[in-house]
Amino acid sequence: MDDVLQHVDFVKGQMEFHLRQADKFIDEPRRATLHTTTAAQFRLLLEGLNALRIWQDEHPNWKNVGKVERSNRLTLSWDEIEGLPQELLSELSLSDSDRTEFNILSSIRELGGVASLDRLLVHIYRQSGEVMKRLTLNQRLYRMAQKDLIYSVPGKKGVYSIEPLSEDDIAELS
Repeated sequence: MDDVLQHVDFVKGQMEFHLRQADKFIDEPRRATLHTTTAAQFRLLLEGLNALRIWQDEHPNWKNVGKVERSNRLTLSWDEIEGLPQELLSELSLSDSDRTEFNILSSIRELGGVASLDRLLVHIYRQSGEVMKRLTLNQRLYRMAQKDLIYSVPGKKGVYSIEPLSEDDIAELS
């Protein structure tokens, strides 16, 4: 029940309706009692909804209670393997492709979290001495974006970030 308040008005309306009906049928005790009993049940329901609303206000993360956070990503990230002993790293199934992606992620991070294709080419050369082909890096960045390892910056061709950017963040880029 996401929003208890949407039900409060309904319950109040039903309670008031049955109280009016009880008054209307005062001369018929059986019907009046049925309406009075129903109104009392709606009053209890209203009290319960109000208590639930107060509890929800006091526990703003109530929707997440008991949820297990699950990553849809099956591949390891640099953050997960950084600092692990060589003995464990040799047990992991890390390919040269994975290592290249880690280096690209590291480069983007070192460049402030956002980098253009040109800046990445220069940075990778300065870090490793490797002259990477533009097309190869561009294809790699595209695949990394498809795996949600990095994010393409909307409206900025050949610009990638390590986190999704807001419109304000994008406007500040030059």
